[in-house]
Amino acid sequence: MAALFGKLKETVFSLIIWAIVAAGGWLYFNVGHKPPSTPPNPPSTDIDFPGYFATFDQLAGRVSEQDEFVKSMKGKKVRWRGYVSYVRNSDVSPSKIALAITPTPSDKFRIALVYFGEDMRVRLFALREKDSVEITGTFDSETWHTPYIQGDTMQPLTAVPTTPPAPAAAAR
Repeated sequence: MAALFGKLKETVFSLIIWAIVAAGGWLYFNVGHKPPSTPPNPPSTDIDFPGYFATFDQLAGRVSEQDEFVKSMKGKKVRWRGYVSYVRNSDVSPSKIALAITPTPSDKFRIALVYFGEDMRVRLFALREKDSVEITGTFDSETWHTPYIQGDTMQPLTAVPTTPPAPAAAAR
């Protein structure tokens, strides 16, 4: 009888351990462990590149309002069209490439710097001064003088003109 009681005690103890492990696994996967959620998309802004500087012209002489404007832009997604001023390796990080764009082809003083990763090197260095481009990225400036954008995409808007093939000679 003692052997039967010992076997029953061992079986009950095993069942209790199994129940604790099963309950813990169920709690881990259904209650305590939630899959990571996708981060929300950063808010975007409708202000275009020339509109950015136009806002500063409107706020001329009101430095605190200009600062507030820049703070309201920080972290927002932008889609800006501009003209290439230059492309060069970044002074900020050796793994970044800086694309400087202006709102108009002749503008020399209003520049935005768009920083891209090394994977964009070939595409960026293929651009020429005054090429028209559209960039998307996240506004990352602290001051208004030069807007800094962490670039996501860059699309050239000017097509390289091609010479049409010469017409074929008429067959006789």
